[in-house]
Amino acid sequence: MSIKHQVGAISLDASFALTKPWTVLFGPSGSGKTTVLRAIAGFVRPDSGSIVRGESVLVDRASGVFVPPHLRPVRTTAQTARLFPNMTVHSNVIYGVGRSARPENAGTTVDEIKIVDEIMSLFRIQQLTDRRPHQLSGGERQRVSVARAVVSAITCQGAGQGDGAALLLLDEPFSGLDYAMRDQLVDGLRECLMRWKTPVLSVTHDVGEAFQLGAEVIRIAEGKIVQQGPVVDVLGEERLRLMSQLRVGPS
Repeated sequence: MSIKHQVGAISLDASFALTKPWTVLFGPSGSGKTTVLRAIAGFVRPDSGSIVRGESVLVDRASGVFVPPHLRPVRTTAQTARLFPNMTVHSNVIYGVGRSARPENAGTTVDEIKIVDEIMSLFRIQQLTDRRPHQLSGGERQRVSVARAVVSAITCQGAGQGDGAALLLLDEPFSGLDYAMRDQLVDGLRECLMRWKTPVLSVTHDVGEAFQLGAEVIRIAEGKIVQQGPVVDVLGEERLRLMSQLRVGPS
């Protein structure tokens, strides 16, 4: 990805390559993190530059190439859960199963059913299967939303794109969850997605979450990429600073 884009007061000028199974885009609010994800997903047309996924050119403003969101090997979920209000939890989760991987009228396969069951269990939502979004808490809706994106990304593998699995974009996926639930989901989701060889780019401003993932980190500030590398190298000093503040405490 190498793009330039003006959004509000932020002049986004971002160039990077994803080379690890899980990459974290880290930075303060207003630094351009969400805009980067929206550009990769196809919800933003950058002012200039290009985005390439494997051998597929998704965006090239110079030549006029722009692949629409529904044709990209990319799956995403936003900070706020956006569920179909007329569907049950189970119907929401299976909505995107295999849509890019097989003919439109084909049924859900046995393997895909197993994946749905595994992910619903991982996100602790199997007991909510028949409920509708208005019957869920905010945290439950968020878990359902992320589970749907995960299921869709995993089952999009072999979608004929020639570039392997779908890229999963997660915008602060664990916000609003208590730390115990977050820690369980982070460990389980990381293991699951590595097993299914599904690459991830996630957004966070939580140093602890980035260290728990043990991910590659891209640090962004004021629309610019300032550093990329292992979490220890990029966020080590930030972690020490936060820990020292905790140790000082009130006098």
